[in-house]
Amino acid sequence: MTAVPTVSRATLPVWATELARQWNSGAHSLFLLHGNIHDLFPVAAAPTPDYAALGPYLSQRLFPHRAQLLHYDLGAGLTFATPAMQTRFFEWLKIYDEVEGTTFHRDGPPRVFVQLLPVLRRFFLRMTEEKDEARGLTLIVHFAEKLVPASEENQTSQDERVALVTLLSWAASPELHHGDVGVILATETLSELHADLLQNPHVARVRIDLPTLEERTAFIASGWLDRLTDTATLAAQSDLSTDELARRTSGLPLLRIEQLLATALRNNQRINPAYVSTGKRRLIEDYCGELVRFKDPKAGRSLDDIATHAAAKARLRELAWLIREGKTAVIERGVLVPGRIGVGKSYLIDCFASECGLPVLELGQFRSKWVGETERQQARILLTIRALGPVIVVVDEADAVFGNRSADGDSGVSSRVFAAFAAHLGDSSLRGRELWIAMTSRPDLMAIDLKRQGRFGLCVPLFPAQNADEVVELFTVVARSQNLPLGEPLVAYVREKLGSRPLTGSDVEAVLVRARERAVLAGRDDQLALDDLQNAVDAFIDPLDENLLQLQEMAAVLACSDRRFLPERYRESDRAGLRLSYDHARRLLRTD
Repeated sequence: MTAVPTVSRATLPVWATELARQWNSGAHSLFLLHGNIHDLFPVAAAPTPDYAALGPYLSQRLFPHRAQLLHYDLGAGLTFATPAMQTRFFEWLKIYDEVEGTTFHRDGPPRVFVQLLPVLRRFFLRMTEEKDEARGLTLIVHFAEKLVPASEENQTSQDERVALVTLLSWAASPELHHGDVGVILATETLSELHADLLQNPHVARVRIDLPTLEERTAFIASGWLDRLTDTATLAAQSDLSTDELARRTSGLPLLRIEQLLATALRNNQRINPAYVSTGKRRLIEDYCGELVRFKDPKAGRSLDDIATHAAAKARLRELAWLIREGKTAVIERGVLVPGRIGVGKSYLIDCFASECGLPVLELGQFRSKWVGETERQQARILLTIRALGPVIVVVDEADAVFGNRSADGDSGVSSRVFAAFAAHLGDSSLRGRELWIAMTSRPDLMAIDLKRQGRFGLCVPLFPAQNADEVVELFTVVARSQNLPLGEPLVAYVREKLGSRPLTGSDVEAVLVRARERAVLAGRDDQLALDDLQNAVDAFIDPLDENLLQLQEMAAVLACSDRRFLPERYRESDRAGLRLSYDHARRLLRTD
Protein backbone atom coordinates (compact mmCIF):
# COMPACT_ATOMS: atom_id res chain seq x y z
CA MET A 1 0.00 0.00 0.00
CA THR A 2 1.46 3.38 -1.06
CA ALA A 3 1.77 5.94 1.71
CA VAL A 4 0.05 9.27 1.10
CA PRO A 5 2.50 12.13 1.63
CA THR A 6 1.62 14.43 4.50
CA VAL A 7 0.94 18.02 3.53
CA SER A 8 2.88 20.37 5.79
CA ARG A 9 1.55 23.91 6.12
CA ALA A 10 4.08 26.59 5.20
CA THR A 11 5.31 29.09 7.75
CA LEU A 12 3.32 32.31 7.75
CA PRO A 13 5.07 35.37 6.29
CA VAL A 14 5.44 38.38 8.58
CA TRP A 15 2.48 40.20 7.05
CA ALA A 16 0.21 37.15 7.40
CA THR A 17 1.19 36.77 11.05
CA GLU A 18 0.34 40.43 11.63
CA LEU A 19 -3.02 40.06 9.85
CA ALA A 20 -3.83 36.98 11.94
CA ARG A 21 -2.84 38.80 15.13
CA GLN A 22 -5.06 41.77 14.39
CA TRP A 23 -7.91 39.55 13.22
CA ASN A 24 -7.80 37.42 16.35
CA SER A 25 -7.77 40.50 18.59
CA GLY A 26 -11.39 41.17 17.62
CA ALA A 27 -10.69 44.91 17.58
CA HIS A 28 -11.30 45.38 13.85
CA SER A 29 -13.71 44.24 11.17
CA LEU A 30 -12.17 46.06 8.21
CA PHE A 31 -8.58 45.51 7.07
CA LEU A 32 -6.52 47.21 4.36
CA LEU A 33 -4.04 44.80 2.80
CA HIS A 34 -1.55 46.70 0.63
CA GLY A 35 1.85 46.49 -1.02
CA ASN A 36 3.11 43.38 -2.79
CA ILE A 37 -0.36 41.94 -3.37
CA HIS A 38 0.32 40.46 -6.83
CA ASP A 39 2.91 37.94 -5.64
CA LEU A 40 2.98 34.22 -4.84
CA PHE A 41 2.70 33.09 -1.23
CA PRO A 42 3.59 29.73 0.43
CA VAL A 43 0.60 27.52 1.15
CA ALA A 44 2.31 24.16 1.78
CA ALA A 45 5.93 23.21 2.49
CA ALA A 46 7.98 20.22 1.33
CA PRO A 47 7.60 17.42 0.39
CA THR A 48 4.67 18.80 -1.63
CA PRO A 49 5.35 22.55 -1.82
CA ASP A 50 2.58 24.79 -3.03
CA TYR A 51 2.46 28.52 -3.77
CA ALA A 52 -0.61 30.55 -4.65
CA ALA A 53 -1.72 34.07 -5.52
CA LEU A 54 -3.17 36.24 -2.76
CA GLY A 55 -6.83 35.22 -3.12
CA PRO A 56 -6.26 31.43 -3.04
CA TYR A 57 -3.58 31.89 -0.37
CA LEU A 58 -6.01 33.63 1.96
CA SER A 59 -8.57 30.91 1.28
CA GLN A 60 -6.27 27.93 1.73
CA ARG A 61 -3.76 29.07 4.33
CA LEU A 62 -5.19 31.89 6.46
CA PHE A 63 -8.94 31.14 6.43
CA PRO A 64 -9.29 27.42 5.57
CA HIS A 65 -12.01 26.75 8.14
CA ARG A 66 -14.37 29.69 7.64
CA ALA A 67 -18.06 28.98 7.20
CA GLN A 68 -18.09 31.51 4.37
CA LEU A 69 -15.18 32.95 2.39
CA LEU A 70 -16.28 35.33 -0.35
CA HIS A 71 -14.31 37.23 -2.99
CA TYR A 72 -15.42 40.29 -4.91
CA ASP A 73 -13.99 42.32 -7.76
CA LEU A 74 -15.57 44.43 -10.48
CA GLY A 75 -14.78 41.91 -13.19
CA ALA A 76 -15.98 38.64 -11.65
CA GLY A 77 -18.54 39.94 -9.16
CA LEU A 78 -19.13 37.79 -6.08
CA THR A 79 -17.37 34.39 -5.99
CA PHE A 80 -16.88 31.72 -3.33
CA ALA A 81 -13.94 29.73 -2.00
CA THR A 82 -15.78 26.38 -2.34
CA PRO A 83 -18.92 25.08 -4.09
CA ALA A 84 -20.40 24.20 -0.68
CA MET A 85 -20.15 27.84 0.41
CA GLN A 86 -21.88 28.96 -2.77
CA THR A 87 -24.67 26.43 -2.26
CA ARG A 88 -25.26 27.58 1.29
CA PHE A 89 -25.29 31.25 0.22
CA PHE A 90 -27.85 30.60 -2.52
CA GLU A 91 -30.05 28.68 -0.11
CA TRP A 92 -30.13 31.77 2.09
CA LEU A 93 -30.53 33.98 -1.00
CA LYS A 94 -33.76 32.15 -1.89
CA ILE A 95 -35.20 33.15 1.49
CA TYR A 96 -34.01 36.73 0.91
CA ASP A 97 -35.79 36.78 -2.45
CA GLU A 98 -39.05 35.61 -0.90
CA VAL A 99 -38.91 38.46 1.64
CA GLU A 100 -37.72 41.21 -0.73
CA GLY A 101 -39.47 40.09 -3.90
CA THR A 102 -36.21 39.71 -5.84
CA THR A 103 -34.92 36.88 -8.05
CA PHE A 104 -31.22 36.81 -7.11
CA HIS A 105 -31.18 33.06 -6.33
CA ARG A 106 -32.09 32.42 -9.99
CA ASP A 107 -30.30 35.30 -11.74
CA GLY A 108 -27.31 35.53 -9.42
CA PRO A 109 -26.44 38.27 -6.92
CA PRO A 110 -25.89 41.81 -8.28
CA ARG A 111 -22.50 42.37 -9.91
CA VAL A 112 -22.53 46.12 -9.22
CA PHE A 113 -20.97 46.68 -5.81
CA VAL A 114 -23.43 49.25 -4.44
CA GLN A 115 -26.35 47.01 -5.45
CA LEU A 116 -24.70 44.03 -3.79
CA LEU A 117 -24.02 45.83 -0.50
CA PRO A 118 -27.57 45.55 0.97
CA VAL A 119 -27.56 41.82 0.22
CA LEU A 120 -24.16 41.37 1.85
CA ARG A 121 -25.18 43.35 4.90
CA ARG A 122 -28.20 41.10 5.50
CA PHE A 123 -26.05 38.01 4.96
CA PHE A 124 -23.43 39.29 7.40
CA LEU A 125 -26.08 39.78 10.09
CA ARG A 126 -27.44 36.30 9.40
CA MET A 127 -23.98 34.81 9.84
CA THR A 128 -23.51 36.56 13.19
CA GLU A 129 -26.57 34.66 14.44
CA GLU A 130 -25.03 31.24 13.74
CA LYS A 131 -24.45 29.24 16.91
CA ASP A 132 -22.88 26.05 15.55
CA GLU A 133 -19.24 25.48 14.65
CA ALA A 134 -19.84 26.49 11.02
CA ARG A 135 -19.68 30.20 11.63
CA GLY A 136 -17.38 33.04 10.72
CA LEU A 137 -17.33 35.01 7.47
CA THR A 138 -14.59 36.76 5.50
CA LEU A 139 -15.16 38.98 2.45
CA ILE A 140 -12.08 39.81 0.37
CA VAL A 141 -12.49 42.78 -1.96
CA HIS A 142 -9.85 42.89 -4.69
CA PHE A 143 -8.86 46.12 -6.47
CA ALA A 144 -10.58 48.13 -3.75
CA GLU A 145 -9.22 51.39 -5.20
CA LYS A 146 -11.68 50.99 -8.10
CA LEU A 147 -14.62 51.06 -5.67
CA VAL A 148 -13.60 53.79 -3.20
CA PRO A 149 -10.88 55.74 -5.03
CA ALA A 150 -9.05 58.74 -3.63
CA SER A 151 -10.83 61.85 -4.85
CA GLU A 152 -11.96 65.28 -3.80
CA GLU A 153 -15.34 65.42 -2.09
CA ASN A 154 -16.97 67.34 -4.92
CA GLN A 155 -15.67 64.82 -7.48
CA THR A 156 -16.93 61.68 -5.75
CA SER A 157 -19.80 59.88 -7.48
CA GLN A 158 -22.93 58.78 -5.63
CA ASP A 159 -21.97 55.10 -5.94
CA GLU A 160 -18.53 55.81 -4.48
CA ARG A 161 -20.08 57.67 -1.55
CA VAL A 162 -22.48 54.82 -0.86
CA ALA A 163 -19.64 52.28 -0.97
CA LEU A 164 -17.47 54.41 1.32
CA VAL A 165 -20.16 55.03 3.92
CA THR A 166 -21.16 51.34 3.93
CA LEU A 167 -17.59 50.15 4.44
CA LEU A 168 -17.02 52.65 7.26
CA SER A 169 -20.25 51.58 8.96
CA TRP A 170 -19.15 47.94 8.73
CA ALA A 171 -15.79 48.89 10.23
CA ALA A 172 -17.52 50.44 13.25
CA SER A 173 -20.27 47.79 13.59
CA PRO A 174 -20.20 46.01 16.98
CA GLU A 175 -22.34 43.19 15.52
CA LEU A 176 -19.62 42.35 12.99
CA HIS A 177 -16.90 42.65 15.66
CA HIS A 178 -18.60 40.10 17.91
CA GLY A 179 -19.94 37.92 15.10
CA ASP A 180 -16.56 36.97 13.61
CA VAL A 181 -17.30 38.78 10.34
CA GLY A 182 -14.49 40.67 8.63
CA VAL A 183 -13.81 42.46 5.37
CA ILE A 184 -10.38 42.68 3.72
CA LEU A 185 -9.74 45.36 1.09
CA ALA A 186 -6.73 44.53 -1.10
CA THR A 187 -4.96 47.33 -2.95
CA GLU A 188 -1.42 47.87 -4.16
CA THR A 189 -1.17 51.49 -3.02
CA LEU A 190 -2.94 52.91 0.01
CA SER A 191 -2.91 56.43 -1.38
CA GLU A 192 -5.27 55.31 -4.14
CA LEU A 193 -8.00 54.72 -1.54
CA HIS A 194 -10.28 57.40 -0.18
CA ALA A 195 -8.70 59.37 2.67
CA ASP A 196 -11.64 58.67 5.01
CA LEU A 197 -10.81 54.97 4.91
CA LEU A 198 -7.13 55.58 5.65
CA GLN A 199 -7.85 57.88 8.59
CA ASN A 200 -10.62 55.90 10.25
CA PRO A 201 -9.54 54.42 13.61
CA HIS A 202 -11.67 51.31 13.08
CA VAL A 203 -9.68 50.31 9.97
CA ALA A 204 -6.49 48.24 10.37
CA ARG A 205 -3.62 48.32 7.86
CA VAL A 206 -1.28 45.46 6.98
CA ARG A 207 1.57 45.93 4.50
CA ILE A 208 2.87 43.07 2.36
CA ASP A 209 6.58 43.65 1.78
CA LEU A 210 8.66 42.04 -0.93
CA PRO A 211 10.03 38.64 0.14
CA THR A 212 12.97 38.49 2.52
CA LEU A 213 16.19 36.58 1.87
CA GLU A 214 14.85 33.66 3.92
CA GLU A 215 11.58 33.59 1.96
CA ARG A 216 13.41 33.69 -1.37
CA THR A 217 15.72 30.90 -0.25
CA ALA A 218 12.79 28.73 0.83
CA PHE A 219 11.02 29.34 -2.49
CA ILE A 220 14.04 28.44 -4.64
CA ALA A 221 14.92 25.41 -2.51
CA SER A 222 11.34 24.08 -2.29
CA GLY A 223 11.36 22.32 -5.68
CA TRP A 224 8.37 24.38 -6.83
CA LEU A 225 10.27 25.64 -9.89
CA ASP A 226 11.08 22.09 -11.05
CA ARG A 227 7.38 21.57 -11.70
CA LEU A 228 7.45 24.16 -14.45
CA THR A 229 9.25 21.94 -16.96
CA ASP A 230 9.70 18.22 -17.59
CA THR A 231 13.04 18.62 -19.36
CA ALA A 232 15.29 20.30 -16.81
CA THR A 233 15.78 20.94 -13.12
CA LEU A 234 16.97 24.10 -11.47
CA ALA A 235 19.94 22.35 -9.83
CA ALA A 236 21.18 20.93 -13.14
CA GLN A 237 20.79 24.12 -15.13
CA SER A 238 22.07 26.70 -12.62
CA ASP A 239 25.68 27.71 -12.04
CA LEU A 240 24.60 29.32 -8.77
CA SER A 241 23.73 27.69 -5.47
CA THR A 242 20.35 28.21 -3.85
CA ASP A 243 21.82 30.72 -1.40
CA GLU A 244 23.52 32.68 -4.21
CA LEU A 245 20.34 32.77 -6.28
CA ALA A 246 18.35 33.98 -3.30
CA ARG A 247 20.88 36.71 -2.57
CA ARG A 248 21.10 37.87 -6.19
CA THR A 249 17.31 38.12 -6.59
CA SER A 250 16.80 40.68 -3.82
CA GLY A 251 14.15 43.22 -4.74
CA LEU A 252 12.11 40.77 -6.81
CA PRO A 253 8.73 39.27 -5.85
CA LEU A 254 8.52 35.47 -5.92
CA LEU A 255 6.37 35.70 -9.03
CA ARG A 256 9.11 37.59 -10.86
CA ILE A 257 11.73 35.08 -9.65
CA GLU A 258 9.56 32.29 -11.03
CA GLN A 259 9.27 34.08 -14.37
CA LEU A 260 13.01 34.77 -14.52
CA LEU A 261 14.08 31.21 -13.76
CA ALA A 262 11.27 29.51 -15.68
CA THR A 263 12.27 31.38 -18.84
CA ALA A 264 15.77 29.96 -18.57
CA LEU A 265 14.59 26.44 -17.73
CA ARG A 266 12.14 26.27 -20.62
CA ASN A 267 14.66 27.66 -23.10
CA ASN A 268 17.55 25.47 -21.97
CA GLN A 269 19.58 28.52 -20.95
CA ARG A 270 22.24 28.46 -18.26
CA ILE A 271 21.38 30.35 -15.09
CA ASN A 272 24.59 32.22 -14.34
CA PRO A 273 25.42 35.53 -12.63
CA ALA A 274 25.16 37.52 -15.88
CA TYR A 275 21.72 36.09 -16.71
CA VAL A 276 20.33 36.74 -13.23
CA SER A 277 21.79 40.27 -13.02
CA THR A 278 20.50 41.32 -16.43
CA GLY A 279 17.09 39.76 -15.92
CA LYS A 280 16.67 41.17 -12.43
CA ARG A 281 17.44 44.69 -13.54
CA ARG A 282 15.06 44.45 -16.47
CA LEU A 283 12.25 43.13 -14.26
CA ILE A 284 12.76 45.80 -11.60
CA GLU A 285 12.88 48.59 -14.17
CA ASP A 286 9.70 47.20 -15.76
CA TYR A 287 7.97 46.91 -12.37
CA CYS A 288 8.90 50.48 -11.47
CA GLY A 289 7.76 51.80 -14.84
CA GLU A 290 11.32 52.32 -16.12
CA LEU A 291 11.58 55.24 -13.71
CA VAL A 292 14.58 53.75 -11.97
CA ARG A 293 17.87 52.77 -13.56
CA PHE A 294 20.64 50.54 -12.29
CA LYS A 295 24.21 51.73 -12.59
CA ASP A 296 27.09 49.30 -12.27
CA PRO A 297 30.03 50.26 -10.06
CA LYS A 298 32.82 50.63 -12.61
CA ALA A 299 35.89 48.52 -12.02
CA GLY A 300 39.03 50.49 -11.28
CA ARG A 301 37.23 53.76 -10.64
CA SER A 302 37.73 55.41 -7.27
CA LEU A 303 37.72 58.77 -5.55
CA ASP A 304 41.34 59.14 -6.65
CA ASP A 305 39.93 59.96 -10.10
CA ILE A 306 38.39 63.13 -8.70
CA ALA A 307 40.29 66.41 -8.82
CA THR A 308 39.96 68.92 -5.94
CA HIS A 309 37.13 68.44 -3.36
CA ALA A 310 39.71 67.10 -0.88
CA ALA A 311 37.53 67.39 2.25
CA ALA A 312 34.49 65.88 0.53
CA LYS A 313 36.55 62.96 -0.79
CA ALA A 314 37.99 62.28 2.66
CA ARG A 315 34.52 62.16 4.25
CA LEU A 316 33.07 59.95 1.52
CA ARG A 317 36.06 57.63 1.73
CA GLU A 318 35.35 57.18 5.45
CA LEU A 319 31.73 56.41 4.63
CA ALA A 320 32.77 53.87 1.96
CA TRP A 321 35.01 52.10 4.51
CA LEU A 322 32.15 51.87 7.00
CA ILE A 323 29.92 50.35 4.30
CA ARG A 324 32.51 47.79 3.21
CA GLU A 325 33.18 46.81 6.82
CA GLY A 326 29.47 46.46 7.61
CA LYS A 327 29.42 49.11 10.35
CA THR A 328 25.71 49.69 9.74
CA ALA A 329 24.94 51.31 13.10
CA VAL A 330 26.97 54.43 12.28
CA ILE A 331 26.25 54.80 8.55
CA GLU A 332 24.37 57.93 7.56
CA ARG A 333 20.79 57.55 6.37
CA GLY A 334 21.28 60.06 3.57
CA VAL A 335 23.90 62.39 2.11
CA LEU A 336 23.02 65.73 0.51
CA VAL A 337 25.47 66.82 -2.20
CA PRO A 338 24.73 70.39 -3.32
CA GLY A 339 26.81 72.49 -5.68
CA ARG A 340 26.60 74.78 -8.67
CA ILE A 341 25.98 73.39 -12.15
CA GLY A 342 28.94 71.50 -13.63
CA VAL A 343 30.87 71.10 -10.39
CA GLY A 344 31.04 67.28 -10.75
CA LYS A 345 28.37 65.95 -8.39
CA SER A 346 27.36 62.95 -10.52
CA TYR A 347 30.92 61.87 -11.29
CA LEU A 348 31.94 62.13 -7.65
CA ILE A 349 29.07 59.90 -6.58
CA ASP A 350 29.85 57.38 -9.35
CA CYS A 351 33.40 57.10 -8.03
CA PHE A 352 32.16 56.86 -4.44
CA ALA A 353 29.75 54.05 -5.36
CA SER A 354 32.58 52.14 -7.03
CA GLU A 355 34.63 52.34 -3.84
CA CYS A 356 31.64 51.04 -1.84
CA GLY A 357 31.11 48.12 -4.23
CA LEU A 358 27.32 48.39 -3.89
CA PRO A 359 24.70 48.42 -6.63
CA VAL A 360 23.42 51.89 -7.48
CA LEU A 361 19.79 52.64 -8.21
CA GLU A 362 19.18 55.98 -9.86
CA LEU A 363 15.75 57.44 -9.23
CA GLY A 364 14.26 59.51 -12.03
CA GLN A 365 11.32 61.89 -12.29
CA PHE A 366 8.33 59.62 -11.67
CA ARG A 367 5.47 62.09 -11.56
CA SER A 368 2.65 61.35 -14.00
CA LYS A 369 -0.26 63.33 -15.35
CA TRP A 370 -2.58 60.34 -14.77
CA VAL A 371 -4.64 60.25 -11.59
CA GLY A 372 -3.12 57.93 -8.99
CA GLU A 373 -0.16 56.92 -11.17
CA THR A 374 2.38 59.06 -9.31
CA GLU A 375 1.59 57.54 -5.92
CA ARG A 376 1.46 54.01 -7.39
CA GLN A 377 4.88 54.38 -8.97
CA GLN A 378 6.34 55.88 -5.82
CA ALA A 379 4.96 53.04 -3.69
CA ARG A 380 6.47 50.43 -6.02
CA ILE A 381 9.83 52.20 -6.03
CA LEU A 382 10.01 52.47 -2.23
CA LEU A 383 8.83 48.86 -1.80
CA THR A 384 11.58 47.69 -4.16
CA ILE A 385 14.30 49.80 -2.53
CA ARG A 386 13.30 48.51 0.90
CA ALA A 387 13.83 44.92 -0.30
CA LEU A 388 16.96 45.52 -2.37
CA GLY A 389 19.41 46.55 0.34
CA PRO A 390 22.22 47.06 0.74
CA VAL A 391 21.94 49.61 -2.05
CA ILE A 392 22.86 53.20 -2.86
CA VAL A 393 19.93 55.27 -4.09
CA VAL A 394 20.94 58.30 -6.13
CA VAL A 395 18.48 61.14 -6.71
CA ASP A 396 19.52 63.89 -9.12
CA GLU A 397 17.64 67.20 -9.12
CA ALA A 398 16.45 66.20 -5.67
CA ASP A 399 14.56 69.44 -5.03
CA ALA A 400 12.21 68.58 -7.91
CA VAL A 401 11.93 64.83 -7.24
CA PHE A 402 11.12 64.96 -3.53
CA GLY A 403 8.73 67.90 -3.72
CA ASN A 404 7.43 69.55 -0.56
CA ARG A 405 4.36 69.89 1.61
CA SER A 406 2.65 72.22 -0.85
CA ALA A 407 -0.39 70.74 -2.58
CA ASP A 408 -1.45 73.73 -4.62
CA GLY A 409 -3.11 72.80 -7.89
CA ASP A 410 -2.39 69.07 -7.85
CA SER A 411 -5.13 67.65 -5.59
CA GLY A 412 -2.61 66.97 -2.82
CA VAL A 413 -0.28 64.76 -4.88
CA SER A 414 2.85 66.76 -3.97
CA SER A 415 2.14 66.63 -0.26
CA ARG A 416 1.41 62.88 -0.35
CA VAL A 417 4.59 62.17 -2.32
CA PHE A 418 6.63 64.28 0.07
CA ALA A 419 5.08 62.60 3.12
CA ALA A 420 5.87 59.13 1.77
CA PHE A 421 9.50 60.05 1.08
CA ALA A 422 9.88 61.69 4.49
CA ALA A 423 8.45 58.66 6.27
CA HIS A 424 10.68 56.24 4.36
CA LEU A 425 13.84 58.28 4.87
CA GLY A 426 13.05 58.64 8.55
CA ASP A 427 12.81 54.86 9.07
CA SER A 428 15.89 54.15 11.20
CA SER A 429 15.47 50.37 10.75
CA LEU A 430 16.78 50.83 7.19
CA ARG A 431 20.06 52.41 8.33
CA GLY A 432 22.93 50.57 6.71
CA ARG A 433 20.67 48.88 4.14
CA GLU A 434 19.96 51.99 2.09
CA LEU A 435 22.19 55.00 1.58
CA TRP A 436 20.31 57.81 -0.14
CA ILE A 437 22.35 60.44 -1.97
CA ALA A 438 20.53 63.57 -3.09
CA MET A 439 22.21 65.88 -5.59
CA THR A 440 20.93 69.35 -6.34
CA SER A 441 22.11 72.81 -7.33
CA ARG A 442 19.32 74.36 -5.22
CA PRO A 443 19.32 72.77 -1.76
CA ASP A 444 17.43 75.83 -0.53
CA LEU A 445 14.36 74.56 -2.41
CA MET A 446 14.34 71.26 -0.54
CA ALA A 447 11.95 70.99 2.40
CA ILE A 448 13.61 71.49 5.77
CA ASP A 449 12.06 68.21 6.95
CA LEU A 450 14.31 66.26 4.58
CA LYS A 451 17.49 68.12 5.55
CA ARG A 452 17.23 67.36 9.25
CA GLN A 453 19.48 64.89 11.07
CA GLY A 454 18.39 61.29 10.45
CA ARG A 455 17.46 61.96 6.83
CA PHE A 456 19.87 64.08 4.79
CA GLY A 457 21.69 65.33 7.85
CA LEU A 458 25.14 64.98 6.26
CA CYS A 459 25.57 67.73 3.65
CA VAL A 460 28.79 67.62 1.61
CA PRO A 461 28.81 70.63 -0.76
CA LEU A 462 31.06 70.83 -3.80
CA PHE A 463 32.70 74.00 -5.11
CA PRO A 464 34.69 75.03 -8.19
CA ALA A 465 38.49 75.31 -8.08
CA GLN A 466 39.58 77.82 -5.44
CA ASN A 467 43.18 78.57 -6.46
CA ALA A 468 45.82 77.99 -9.13
CA ASP A 469 46.88 74.63 -7.70
CA GLU A 470 43.32 73.30 -7.92
CA VAL A 471 42.91 74.62 -11.47
CA VAL A 472 46.10 72.83 -12.53
CA GLU A 473 44.90 69.67 -10.76
CA LEU A 474 41.61 69.84 -12.65
CA PHE A 475 43.33 70.16 -16.00
CA THR A 476 45.77 67.36 -15.20
CA VAL A 477 43.11 64.89 -14.06
CA VAL A 478 40.66 65.62 -16.88
CA ALA A 479 43.47 65.42 -19.50
CA ARG A 480 44.58 62.07 -18.03
CA SER A 481 41.02 60.71 -18.33
CA GLN A 482 41.13 61.63 -22.04
CA ASN A 483 44.58 60.07 -22.52
CA LEU A 484 45.87 63.52 -23.40
CA PRO A 485 49.36 64.39 -22.09
CA LEU A 486 49.90 67.94 -20.86
CA GLY A 487 53.47 69.18 -21.22
CA GLU A 488 55.10 71.61 -18.81
CA PRO A 489 54.49 74.67 -21.08
CA LEU A 490 50.74 73.92 -21.10
CA VAL A 491 50.64 73.44 -17.32
CA ALA A 492 52.51 76.72 -16.81
CA TYR A 493 50.06 78.50 -19.11
CA VAL A 494 47.10 77.08 -17.20
CA ARG A 495 48.54 78.21 -13.88
CA GLU A 496 49.29 81.72 -15.10
CA LYS A 497 46.27 82.37 -17.32
CA LEU A 498 43.51 80.44 -15.57
CA GLY A 499 44.71 80.06 -11.97
CA SER A 500 42.40 82.76 -10.62
CA ARG A 501 39.22 81.57 -12.35
CA PRO A 502 36.64 79.46 -10.43
CA LEU A 503 36.53 76.66 -13.00
CA THR A 504 34.61 73.41 -12.72
CA GLY A 505 35.30 70.01 -14.20
CA SER A 506 32.78 70.60 -16.98
CA ASP A 507 34.47 73.91 -17.85
CA VAL A 508 37.88 72.25 -18.11
CA GLU A 509 36.52 69.34 -20.13
CA ALA A 510 34.92 71.77 -22.61
CA VAL A 511 38.18 73.72 -23.02
CA LEU A 512 40.26 70.57 -23.55
CA VAL A 513 37.81 69.07 -26.05
CA ARG A 514 37.88 72.25 -28.13
CA ALA A 515 41.67 72.45 -27.92
CA ARG A 516 41.96 68.81 -28.97
CA GLU A 517 39.57 69.45 -31.85
CA ARG A 518 41.98 72.07 -33.22
CA ALA A 519 44.87 69.61 -32.87
CA VAL A 520 42.96 66.87 -34.71
CA LEU A 521 42.02 69.23 -37.53
CA ALA A 522 45.69 70.14 -37.83
CA GLY A 523 46.65 66.46 -38.11
CA ARG A 524 48.03 66.14 -34.54
CA ASP A 525 45.59 63.67 -32.96
CA ASP A 526 47.48 63.07 -29.70
CA GLN A 527 49.71 66.13 -29.59
CA LEU A 528 48.17 69.18 -27.95
CA ALA A 529 50.15 72.33 -28.71
CA LEU A 530 50.21 75.45 -26.58
CA ASP A 531 48.58 77.37 -29.40
CA ASP A 532 45.64 74.93 -29.43
CA LEU A 533 44.99 75.51 -25.72
CA GLN A 534 45.44 79.28 -25.98
CA ASN A 535 42.89 79.54 -28.80
CA ALA A 536 40.39 77.36 -26.92
CA VAL A 537 40.75 79.46 -23.76
CA ASP A 538 40.47 82.77 -25.62
CA ALA A 539 37.32 81.60 -27.40
CA PHE A 540 35.66 80.03 -24.32
CA ILE A 541 32.63 81.86 -22.92
CA ASP A 542 30.62 80.47 -20.01
CA PRO A 543 26.97 81.11 -20.98
CA LEU A 544 25.65 80.64 -17.43
CA ASP A 545 24.36 83.66 -15.53
CA GLU A 546 26.90 84.71 -12.90
CA ASN A 547 24.12 85.66 -10.49
CA LEU A 548 22.60 82.20 -10.85
CA LEU A 549 25.95 80.55 -10.13
CA GLN A 550 26.44 82.81 -7.12
CA LEU A 551 22.99 81.91 -5.81
CA GLN A 552 23.70 78.19 -6.20
CA GLU A 553 27.06 78.53 -4.44
CA MET A 554 25.60 80.48 -1.51
CA ALA A 555 22.79 77.93 -1.18
CA ALA A 556 25.41 75.15 -0.97
CA VAL A 557 27.37 77.06 1.67
CA LEU A 558 24.29 77.64 3.83
CA ALA A 559 23.26 73.96 3.55
CA CYS A 560 26.70 72.65 4.60
CA SER A 561 26.75 70.53 7.79
CA ASP A 562 30.52 70.72 8.55
CA ARG A 563 32.90 73.70 8.25
CA ARG A 564 35.67 71.42 7.00
CA PHE A 565 33.82 71.00 3.69
CA LEU A 566 33.79 74.74 2.98
CA PRO A 567 36.40 76.71 1.04
CA GLU A 568 38.68 78.70 3.34
CA ARG A 569 37.04 82.03 2.59
CA TYR A 570 33.68 80.76 3.89
CA ARG A 571 34.78 78.79 6.97
CA GLU A 572 34.75 81.63 9.47
CA SER A 573 32.17 83.80 7.72
CA ASP A 574 29.24 85.08 9.72
CA ARG A 575 26.12 83.16 8.68
CA ALA A 576 24.04 86.31 8.80
CA GLY A 577 26.36 87.82 6.20
CA LEU A 578 26.16 84.66 4.08
CA ARG A 579 22.38 84.86 4.26
CA LEU A 580 22.49 88.46 3.03
CA SER A 581 24.67 87.42 0.08
CA TYR A 582 22.20 84.65 -0.75
CA ASP A 583 19.22 87.02 -0.53
CA HIS A 584 21.02 89.56 -2.72
CA ALA A 585 21.70 86.97 -5.43
CA ARG A 586 18.10 85.83 -5.28
CA ARG A 587 16.78 89.35 -5.68
CA LEU A 588 19.02 89.91 -8.71
CA LEU A 589 17.50 86.84 -10.36
CA ARG A 590 13.96 87.74 -9.25
CA THR A 591 13.48 84.13 -8.23
CA ASP A 592 12.10 82.27 -5.27
